[in-house]
Amino acid sequence: MLKFNRKFLFISVYLLSQSNLFAQIGGTRTYPFLNLDHSARVAAAGGSLITIRDNDISLAYQNPALLNKKMHNHATLSYLNYLAGINMGFGGYARHFDSLGTFSANVFFVDYGKIQGYDEDGNSTRPFTAQDYNFQIGYGNHWKDKFYYGLNFNFIYSALEAYVSTAGAFNLGGIYFDDEKQFSATLLVKNLGVQFIPYRDGHREDLPLDIQLGISKKLKFNPLRFSIIAHDLQTWDISYVNPNKRNKTIDLATQKEKVEKIPVPEKIMRHLNFTGELLFSDNFNMILGYNYQRRKELSPEQRKVVTGFSWGLTFNLLKYRFTYGMASFYPGQPTFNFSVLKNLNDFRRTGSKS
Repeated sequence: MLKFNRKFLFISVYLLSQSNLFAQIGGTRTYPFLNLDHSARVAAAGGSLITIRDNDISLAYQNPALLNKKMHNHATLSYLNYLAGINMGFGGYARHFDSLGTFSANVFFVDYGKIQGYDEDGNSTRPFTAQDYNFQIGYGNHWKDKFYYGLNFNFIYSALEAYVSTAGAFNLGGIYFDDEKQFSATLLVKNLGVQFIPYRDGHREDLPLDIQLGISKKLKFNPLRFSIIAHDLQTWDISYVNPNKRNKTIDLATQKEKVEKIPVPEKIMRHLNFTGELLFSDNFNMILGYNYQRRKELSPEQRKVVTGFSWGLTFNLLKYRFTYGMASFYPGQPTFNFSVLKNLNDFRRTGSKS
C-alpha cells in the first residue's frame, strides 16, 4: 500500500473538485479527468460549452452533435498548464463526407508528472509517474433542417504508478439550432460507460456520468452571445456543507452547532454555468465564464476574489486561429490554456499557387 505525498494529495483534491461531481457523488467515481478543461475556449467558458455550432472541433469533444461540415479537414492542438505541475494536451481532427456525415478523431491526455512514493510507514520509495488518456472517435449528422445529433466513443486508459485501468464510454448529444434566430438548445449525456479493467481486481467503479442541458442565444443588434449550461442533472442535490467552516451558528437552546440547510434556489444555482462571448468580428472575440459551483466549493471563506470566473481571447493570425483561456480555481491559482485551430485545406491552396 502506497502512502502518497502532499503533491499527489493536492492533485487528487483538484481533480475531484474540477470534475463537477461534488457532495454525495464527489470522489465516488473514477476517471474524473474526463471532465477537465481540454481546450482554451472551454476553459475560458467555465468548463462547458456544448451549444455553439461553428468550426471549432474542440467543442465536439464534449458534444458530438456539434460536428458539422464547417469542420472539414480542420485540426486543433491545445496545451494546458494546470495546477500542481499537471500538464494536459488535446489534439483533434475532423472530416466531413456529404453522403455520410462528419467524423472526428481526438486524443486528450493528462500527465501528473513525477511523484515521490512512500510506503505505509512513511519511508520514501522510488518516484513514480501517473498519466490518463482518452482516445475518442466521433460522428455527427443532421435530421431535417434544424436538428442535429452525434455520438462519441471514448477509450480510456489510466496508469497510476503500477495500477492500470481501461474503460469505454459514450457521449450522446442532440441539438436544435435555428441559424436565422441564432438560437440553440442541446441535451448531452457524457461518460455513459463501463470499466473494462479496474485498478484492483473485482473492484469496478462507476464513470463520472454527467447529463447536461444548455441554451445559447446571439443578440440581434449586439455582439453578445450568451450561453447557460446546466450540468450534473442526474443528481438533484450536489451541494456540500463544509464541516470545517469558520463562521458557525450555535443554537442557543441546545448549545450545539446548527446544521446548515441549503435552500432550493441555491441548489439550482449549483448546477449552472454562465458564458458570454463578445463576437466583435470574424478575427477577434472575447469569452467570459462563471462557474457557480466552482466558486462555492473552492473559494476560501474570507477571500473569494475571482474564484469561479474565467476569461479568454480568440483571434486569427496568418490563417491560424489562436485561443487563450484562463480560469481561476483559487486565489492565486489560475490555469493557463492555449489552443490553435487550422484549416488544413489552406496548405493545398498555398501549394497550388506556387
